[in-house]
Amino acid sequence: MKINYLIIISDGFEKRFDFNANFNLIYSKKNSVGKSTLLRFLFYALGYNVPGTKRIKFHNCTVICNFENEKENMETRRLNNSITLTINKKDNYSFILPNEEINLQSLIWGTTNQAILKNLLGAIYMDQDKGWTLLNRGTVIGSIHFNIEELVQGLSDRDVTELREKQKAVELELKKYQQLQNIIDYKEHVSKSANNIDFPNYTSELENQIQLLTFDKNELENKLKSIEEVKNENTQFTNFIERMKLVVKDQHTGNTIPVNKSTILHFDDNQRYIDTRYNMLKIKLVNLNTKLSELKQQLRDSYNLIDVQSEVEKLDSQIVHLDINPEQIRKIINQLSKENKKLKKSILNKTIINNAIVDNLHKSITKFARKLGVIDVINPSTDYIFTSDLKSLSGAVLHKVVFSFKMAYILEIQKIIGIKLPIVLDSPSGREVDQENISETMNILMDEFTENQVIIASIYKYKELHPLHTIQIKNKLLEE
Repeated sequence: MKINYLIIISDGFEKRFDFNANFNLIYSKKNSVGKSTLLRFLFYALGYNVPGTKRIKFHNCTVICNFENEKENMETRRLNNSITLTINKKDNYSFILPNEEINLQSLIWGTTNQAILKNLLGAIYMDQDKGWTLLNRGTVIGSIHFNIEELVQGLSDRDVTELREKQKAVELELKKYQQLQNIIDYKEHVSKSANNIDFPNYTSELENQIQLLTFDKNELENKLKSIEEVKNENTQFTNFIERMKLVVKDQHTGNTIPVNKSTILHFDDNQRYIDTRYNMLKIKLVNLNTKLSELKQQLRDSYNLIDVQSEVEKLDSQIVHLDINPEQIRKIINQLSKENKKLKKSILNKTIINNAIVDNLHKSITKFARKLGVIDVINPSTDYIFTSDLKSLSGAVLHKVVFSFKMAYILEIQKIIGIKLPIVLDSPSGREVDQENISETMNILMDEFTENQVIIASIYKYKELHPLHTIQIKNKLLEE
């Protein structure tokens, strides 16, 4: 895929930016003039949920992006959350973002694999804030995330949906109990620091009564719902029988009798019993709700009586009288933690075992790391690509490792979706990265990615890249 041009229309002013098929440099002599904003506009024009900047509100701009792949020419036109995609100047498709973002991306990138589409931006785009430290999982930009496990699952067509749903459910339950543990810890803290202050017991008693009645209320409502369902089912069944117009024949007299509500024995008696039971429960529920209202009012009145207590003290009073078994909560947390860890391991094993994609990624990362002189920090084990240990990496080393990972991602994604991906680099030269290190990464682009379109935003010029098309911004992005 190669971007041909981008047009930005803001407050009646229109600015066009043309791009070369190979190497492009968005250049300015000073920082903060709009280079990064132009890169953001590129992906915003492709339908991504990219945030605007303080100076330019993207939702007020109309952006047009023309690009092509090996087969088709495409053009998007976006205003706020509405975007139109035109293919070969004849076929038009309209989308509402962000709800239909995946549908749009599937046409742009030529794949319906959602795991690849959701992680593609994190592979091809390294923004100046987080991009050069985003190795294999984290935030790309705005609310857009990248996850190496999900990408590998998409590339290798490994379905872990069922395991992932179980793991998410366990993780959610674990978080609930961890919050409960925090409450227990706070309760112990309050109890120790209270200096034997006697919190009002009557509020606790009222709360317990309300809790018990609430349980009874929920049970009653469930019973009423069940009876209601039986009533509806009976009615539907008899209506069905009557529509069938069935009759039964007396074997002795030969007389025929229609089958309906009137002739079915005990039907009316059963219905009356159900109605009576339903009405009794209904009356009980009304009485229970009345009692609940009275108790809640008493509880509110009791709080108002404690004039000397602040709101925090009232809350402390309630927490101190919570009846929670700390040991039981700890056991549940331990069980859920083990289950969560076990499911995560199962997902990882299903992702990496006998997976050629993992092997290919590791080989490419190793090759690039060797060229960049950081092979010593790359673990020979193939599951290293899933590492979360970045404590030993910093500065130029981290910069080179991240670059190696991203280029490896791009190579594998291209094999699956069948198109060359653009490579977008925002400010490759960081504080701890000198020009010699930058030259090494640029040489890899020249050697390995000559068929890809490369777009770089920087205050530096890169003589290693040629032919190099320069887009210069002098003072601001949208200038005459």
